Amino acid sequence: MRRKISLILICTVSICLSALPFQVQAQNNVPQLTSINFKNAEIEGEFKADVQEYGLILENNEVPPTLESYAVSGDADIFITYTYDETNHQTGLIATLEYEMGSTIYNFKYVNPAVYEINNNNFLSSVYCTYGEISPRLNDEDTEYKLYIPSDLTQLTITPVTWDINAYCAPVELILGNDQTPKITLSCTASDGSTREYLLNIKRVDKTTEQVKAEMAQPGFVSFVDGTRLYQRPEFIITVLAAAGGILIIIVLFLITRKIAVNPYDKDEKPFYSPIE
Repeated sequence: MRRKISLILICTVSICLSALPFQVQAQNNVPQLTSINFKNAEIEGEFKADVQEYGLILENNEVPPTLESYAVSGDADIFITYTYDETNHQTGLIATLEYEMGSTIYNFKYVNPAVYEINNNNFLSSVYCTYGEISPRLNDEDTEYKLYIPSDLTQLTITPVTWDINAYCAPVELILGNDQTPKITLSCTASDGSTREYLLNIKRVDKTTEQVKAEMAQPGFVSFVDGTRLYQRPEFIITVLAAAGGILIIIVLFLITRKIAVNPYDKDEKPFYSPIE
């Protein structure tokens, strides 16, 4: 009996020890956020991939910070969301690194948050959407925009950023079908309760998520939408030029024909009859 128990223990220990290298290897293959920087904010202390809690010092504590740059070891996507207290005052942000095996969350809490002030600033300064592009550029006059996304994107995460840190606009998370292009309304509420609504018309471009991701990784990347609109496509330009050329040829032929056509009347020819006096 004792021999049987000992044999079971030996087998169990052996299995655990044999699985250990695979666990270590799996941990080593998990993507990590190796660096991250924000506009209008500086991380308190040195950023380390294995530390998930940080303080964030705001340069201007009346303006929310936004993602400036980041680096990832491995294949992963990053999503930025903001945290609020029970009165909807912004207190920090969260950077979520999502990958095939799971996710890693990094919390950044404002060290010097703004003093709460009531005002009517209900404008958005930007709209952050992974693999999405807003057109036209966000401004203080327009409230209707187009949001371009890849043709195969099904998980949509939209994070609006308010001009005033005391204002609030809820993020949007949607699961879309491959052909779905809904209209999305973002409601930005100022600290005095006044609201402004922004309408986003979803448009799909003829590019996959992997293609857009590769373009975004290129140095000097500006836009993945330029060149995909109908009026920017070569076939549209060729059609317009051909039509314009055809019209020009018709005008030229008309002028030439008019110039060389024989006038059936001779100005020196006498009339066949004279008027009765």
